[in-house]
Amino acid sequence: MVNYVPDYIYAKDRSGRFLFANQAIVLNNGFTHVDELIGLTDAEIHPMADAHRIEEAERRVMETGEADLGVEERRLKGEGWLMMSRVPLRDRNGNIIGVVGASRDISARKSAEKLMRAQTKLLQDVARGVDLDTFLKDARSLLEELLNGRSVSFLLDGERSAPFLGDILEFPICSRDGGKHGTLVTEANGNETGLMEFLAGIAQTVGIAIDRHRDIAHIAYLAEHDVLTGLPNRMLLDRKLSALLENPSRKQKSLAVAFVDLDNFKLVNDTLGHAAGDELLMVVAKRISAYVKSPDIVSRIGGDEFIIVLEETPEPIYERLATILGDISRPMTVQGVEIRVGCSIGVACAVEHGETVSELFANADMALYRAKEAGRNAIRLFTPSMAEDARNKLIRIEELRRAVERDEFILHYQPQKEVRSGRIIGVEALVRWQHPTEGLLLPSAFIPLAEETGLIVPLGEIVLRKACQQARTWQDHGLPTLRVGVNVSARQFLEHSLTSQVASALQLADLDPQWLELELTESLIMRDVEGAIERMHELKKLGVSFAIDDFGTGYSSLSTLRRFPLSRLKIDRSFIADIPEKPGDMAITSAIVSLGRTLDLEVVAEGVETEEQARFLEGAGCELLQGYLFARPLPSSEVESLLAAAAAP
Repeated sequence: MVNYVPDYIYAKDRSGRFLFANQAIVLNNGFTHVDELIGLTDAEIHPMADAHRIEEAERRVMETGEADLGVEERRLKGEGWLMMSRVPLRDRNGNIIGVVGASRDISARKSAEKLMRAQTKLLQDVARGVDLDTFLKDARSLLEELLNGRSVSFLLDGERSAPFLGDILEFPICSRDGGKHGTLVTEANGNETGLMEFLAGIAQTVGIAIDRHRDIAHIAYLAEHDVLTGLPNRMLLDRKLSALLENPSRKQKSLAVAFVDLDNFKLVNDTLGHAAGDELLMVVAKRISAYVKSPDIVSRIGGDEFIIVLEETPEPIYERLATILGDISRPMTVQGVEIRVGCSIGVACAVEHGETVSELFANADMALYRAKEAGRNAIRLFTPSMAEDARNKLIRIEELRRAVERDEFILHYQPQKEVRSGRIIGVEALVRWQHPTEGLLLPSAFIPLAEETGLIVPLGEIVLRKACQQARTWQDHGLPTLRVGVNVSARQFLEHSLTSQVASALQLADLDPQWLELELTESLIMRDVEGAIERMHELKKLGVSFAIDDFGTGYSSLSTLRRFPLSRLKIDRSFIADIPEKPGDMAITSAIVSLGRTLDLEVVAEGVETEEQARFLEGAGCELLQGYLFARPLPSSEVESLLAAAAAP
């Protein structure tokens, strides 16, 4: 949910008063609750100079109606950097009524850039021919500043000791011919994340300084290239890309800037070690470079991030990037282990998406975020609508959060008909959002967002509570007892509190647990078989039953299914939809029914819409049918009427 994301998100009216702010904004400004911030202006919480700067930026967005995206700003409080985006807030008539802002902490990236700038600065000093004593003195001061005062020494020409009392880190200062000039030594503090590669690089730079008389040209090269991969670094990329953008002869050609971010690189580093991570980066750099020829550019800008600049050719740019993505995703052997890593790619094109390096980088980064959001291993091209989509998504998240708080959800119930008796013996509870302005919304309009933000957990608890209460209400009205099926999401299933939530819902409704069925998808329980079995047995102790929903779409085996405490299989509607037109689907459906019989499980067919489908399923031995042929999902009152009519003499 919006209060649990680390980004800073807010909305203000035209007078600069806060209309909304997430918890990150609230805490950052020294408050504990959002109500303390609502209605205040920046002038009331920040020094005048800072408040004036913010007001100027927001006024410009509101007056021009143009979004201000990807602006890098220093934090007002504490150390660090933010990437800030502001877009106009409009009412239903399109009138600008304020501004929406969102910012992301980019301190880690800026810190990495700071380290890279430091290394580049030292390399430039070497290239300029600064004398060695001055160079070492400057390098020591620079390192001690970057390391927050930790002492640094260069032990050269046989020196063996340094004035350190505690644990130390040592990095060999090597010559180009394989000899050793000495050692870079500094104090260890137990948190060296991101520093080991940097300090090793500095030690290498010192070695280069000592060797500079041998190859000044080589030193100049290293100042603009990544030490690990040999690719151009950010400095050279900026220079080359600026030259391309300013070249009049290029104006007639398209030019794309693609941000490439490896998927699951951290997992490789954490499990196989940094040496494996370095080897992987070199393999990826080689694979990308095979498709990027001058004047195109490929650069490594740090970590697992690469930037590719491609000019127009007879082969479309998107197809070229798709080829690169596919090649990166091929298996590779790293440290003797075969692994696969995918990548996400965000693309911005000149001049449609920006005329400067910074504009293109900001928009490509936004497209990269969208590619990751799409499930990774994907390519996304920046569009101006991304800013508007981000704004709409932000608004929808806040509406959904309020809906959970205000309980704006109702349940509809789709009956399940028993083939043998023709009676309704169960229903599936399906949630609907009674939106205050848009009316009744189906799950497809909000469930994916609830999953993404974590709101699915409190929403799932609401559904559980309402379903149990309704089942009890029908019983109190003297209607035939029904089993109520409730869908449990993957996020909800993993919550440690799920068992207590189910127990609480049953207790509050005073409902016998035998009338509650929890529906789990096949893919959910197969994701972690042992964990799913343990959680299901824990819930089973309450007395509830289980059904596998969407059965047939996963990869479960007979031997695995036997281990789950199941009562029912629900055949996925995709197999029912084309019966009797597709004999293959009929065969699969018959096999699932037979499998259910083998496992002593009832089989429910979902999505039954025609008499032909119903007759086939009855003939195949399916016990329960569910679908529009019998009833659509109905409000509780209509289900009650249906049950009453069926029970009438």
